[in-house]
Amino acid sequence: MKLNKKPIIFLLGPTASGKTDWAINWQNEFEALEIISVDSVMVYRECNVGSAKPSDTILKKHPHHLVNHVSLDSIFSVADFYDSALRLIDDIHARNKIPLMVGGSMMYFSLLKKGISNLPSADLKLRDELEQKILINGIDALHADLIKLDPEAGQNIDPHDSQRIIRAIEIIISTNMSLNENLSSEKSSALKEKYTLIEFGIFPQERSMLHERIESRQETLVGDKLLEEIVNIQNSFDISAEHPAMKAINYRQGLQVVEGKLEKSELFEKSLFATRQFAKRQCTWMRGWENLIYFDLHQREEAAEQLKKQFNLLEIV
Repeated sequence: MKLNKKPIIFLLGPTASGKTDWAINWQNEFEALEIISVDSVMVYRECNVGSAKPSDTILKKHPHHLVNHVSLDSIFSVADFYDSALRLIDDIHARNKIPLMVGGSMMYFSLLKKGISNLPSADLKLRDELEQKILINGIDALHADLIKLDPEAGQNIDPHDSQRIIRAIEIIISTNMSLNENLSSEKSSALKEKYTLIEFGIFPQERSMLHERIESRQETLVGDKLLEEIVNIQNSFDISAEHPAMKAINYRQGLQVVEGKLEKSELFEKSLFATRQFAKRQCTWMRGWENLIYFDLHQREEAAEQLKKQFNLLEIV
């Protein structure tokens, strides 16, 4: 590829929209593609069932960088993802290949595209105070505080994601600026400045179709195998409910069942509701995404044809 700005492909989409199938189909058609997973849970080796991770058979035939990348005895932070992704992009381009970044972690995509900010360091005293407030008043009260401080951040952050809520409040109070203002300032290594970004999004025109897909898939994600996986994780690691993987949808509800805080009969409905809410937030991110080329759930072939046209314009196929 003799381009001044080498290409990177983004494939965004809400949960259960078919991103993995699209990526595999595209890789079969365009041999130059290498897949990088943009997912905060599949990165952990032990999180297989509840993360909807591709099977070992699929991963052997279609390797996904950053799937099964670390073990649960460590926490793979946003900064870890950012640094790892940048290294992978350089490695893939050095092999004269094209990175295809696939996933539903919209914040990860946003940070890659725009660059990561020089955010303030953790304020341990403030963090302790916020964690105490959660213990006394619950996470809902702290999320309400975030909404008062920064309504936009409160809308975009999961009301049960204590780690992100605490970090957001910490940043806002430390800088006296909104979270978005912080993320928009002093960016470094923005992909949009260095590379040609080809940005595709799977966006359901009819939300009911996505809900049907979510419900159909959910039974395979939150059954006995998930509960067995969580028990095995607990037996293998000194891991708390505050670990990011254990706060992820399906794992959070499954852990509540294992700990006796939720009836097993409620697991499906609770996780289904949380998944639908998550998909709604993902679609909200996508609506405001600049330069995103939208395709409906069934338009995989049309998207592949558009991708081919993009390659032709760049003279790389």
